[in-house]
Amino acid sequence: MAPLKPTENKISCSLNQAVKILSSEESLAEIKPKTIPEFFKECCEKFQHLPALKYKTSEHDNAAGPKEATDSWCTVSYGDYQTNVEKTALALLSLGIGARTSVGILAPNCPEWFYVHLGAICINAVSVGIYASNSAETIFHILETSNASAVLVDDTHQLNKIREIRSRLPLLKAVIQLNGPFDFEEQDKAEGYFRWSELMEMPVSSSLKEELDTREREVAPNDCALLIFTSGTVGMPKGVMISHDGVLYCAQSVTQSLPSIRPGPKTAVSYLPLSHIAAQLFDIFMAMENGVTVYFADRNALKGSIGRTLVAARPSFFFGVPRIFEKIQEKLTQVDGETKGFMKCCISKAREMMLQYHLDRMAGKPTSYVKYWLASCITNRIKYNMGFNLLENCYIGGAPVSPELKCFFLSLDLPLSDVFGMSETSGGVIFNYSGPNLETIGKPIGGQEVKIQDPNAKGEGEIMLRGRTNMMGYLREPEKTESAITEDGWILSGDVGYIDDQGYIYINGRIKELIITAGGENIPPNHIEALIKNELPCISNAVAVGDYRKYITVLLTFKTYIDPDTGYPLDELLPETIEWLQGLDLHYTHLSQMLHISLPDTLQDFDVNSVNIQLDEKLQKALEEGIERSNLNAISNAQKVQYFRVLPHDFSIPTGEFGPTLKIRRNIVHQKYAQIIDSMYKQ
Repeated sequence: MAPLKPTENKISCSLNQAVKILSSEESLAEIKPKTIPEFFKECCEKFQHLPALKYKTSEHDNAAGPKEATDSWCTVSYGDYQTNVEKTALALLSLGIGARTSVGILAPNCPEWFYVHLGAICINAVSVGIYASNSAETIFHILETSNASAVLVDDTHQLNKIREIRSRLPLLKAVIQLNGPFDFEEQDKAEGYFRWSELMEMPVSSSLKEELDTREREVAPNDCALLIFTSGTVGMPKGVMISHDGVLYCAQSVTQSLPSIRPGPKTAVSYLPLSHIAAQLFDIFMAMENGVTVYFADRNALKGSIGRTLVAARPSFFFGVPRIFEKIQEKLTQVDGETKGFMKCCISKAREMMLQYHLDRMAGKPTSYVKYWLASCITNRIKYNMGFNLLENCYIGGAPVSPELKCFFLSLDLPLSDVFGMSETSGGVIFNYSGPNLETIGKPIGGQEVKIQDPNAKGEGEIMLRGRTNMMGYLREPEKTESAITEDGWILSGDVGYIDDQGYIYINGRIKELIITAGGENIPPNHIEALIKNELPCISNAVAVGDYRKYITVLLTFKTYIDPDTGYPLDELLPETIEWLQGLDLHYTHLSQMLHISLPDTLQDFDVNSVNIQLDEKLQKALEEGIERSNLNAISNAQKVQYFRVLPHDFSIPTGEFGPTLKIRRNIVHQKYAQIIDSMYKQ
């Protein structure tokens, strides 16, 4: 077992500097510090004959030319998984990749992402994921900051971003392209451009294998293993340094917090961008720890194709951000709307009984197993059609979760377990499996400490976290590191919340997202937005506005289809929206018809402030009444919405309102729709 590097450093902003693990002797004895290469080899040897990875051949063609459409799945066993990672590590060594440099990965979720990630770590380098949507300048910042010596890119589109910045990256020795078409020339190869297949064909000498063994022995559990670049509201993203011990301890703590796991094969689906810590935690580290088979979704998973992979994989474990579950909810609501007669009545009654069963159980009231069994006869079929019939644990995190969304899935016998964490805590550190209500995010796990900084009279304040999973620091950002971690090791989460007398934690909202009105009241927008979406099922997004203004207003988007190829929102309304409109005796099928505007064929350069939206009187009144109903549940008069505007298209990643993990980028929304927002304060 690799020893810890002796150090008294509590934080580090350098890839060459280890940190002292923040943990008690008991914790270190219970889960001994290991390196990722050690942990990976142990898992692969334990599960060597089990399937580790499954991918579609149509998503895995490294050759030039068009890809063949096929539905066949290829399988990689844990034994082959280990072999492929070792092969990748040796190839990286042959390219001259140095210790304590980084290897960037600019590719979709696929086996090669795992191989390069783990291969880089095995040679005592650091892995750094890069979002596909990042600009060339952002990619330059990430590669330059992390001393990148190699980068894996998906295709020609991503390769061209690297070509644009290559001259400014003197340390970058190799650029490896995964998928064709390839247009390399001899000069490109001389400058360090490679196909993935060429990398895998590089000769391996005995001296290279000896060097790999030496590199692995140099790795320590308290070294930096991976970098997660997190975007802030302004400026370039910060590189969160996560140690071997930090991410492994986090993965093992979450696993130990689960209820007893049923025997038998386990499956999961990899679809969230692997540049995100949650995706790495669940898809890579927790999966290998438990011998899980990971199915790779296609690159359009976040655009709507995830359902096909879920049915094929039938996952045992599933993690999603709230937006993913909202999309699943929309699809099920659409199917429900198409169901007629007696079956519709049966489904409605079954879901009502199932929800009541879970709510009673949560409240400690007597429950009827007979009613549960009867309801499950219906809900089990729904779960089967979703691909969730073998699901043991369903996790949700990454953004605020409304009680209404939790209730929807409870009615299907699919409890959503909150996982709260940050890149700065190496992943999830607060877990809610069976809390007493729908509002709490749960209790700390793995010996994590939680406290409230400067609580007010209600006990509310900024949530602070401290534990063995603490980040090492922000790479090359000592001032930002010192502002994020106190001298005694507490990480400032940026979330406002409180802890009840049973130790359950509640979050009110992000400090940076709090609306501070002209009257000085701090208002969490997510509560207002959830109330509106609950009253108006036609609305996909509600964004509350009111910073330093006299009152609260809201921007609304209607539910429309998303183009599965481009990710752009389409003009066609979802059936749920159409049905809601029909209830008003309005028979629109397209957003442009409903808003009385003309939309271009593409939204790429669309000026959202140039259109004059006109709402039918019936529609205007229905929206006003929905907002008035939501205002009845407002916490205070200052939190009541006074005005609203409907936007000319739904939110999406390519139009800028969503980040790569489908979180709303509020600063972008405020900038993009500034004129529309200002118009609501001139009334």
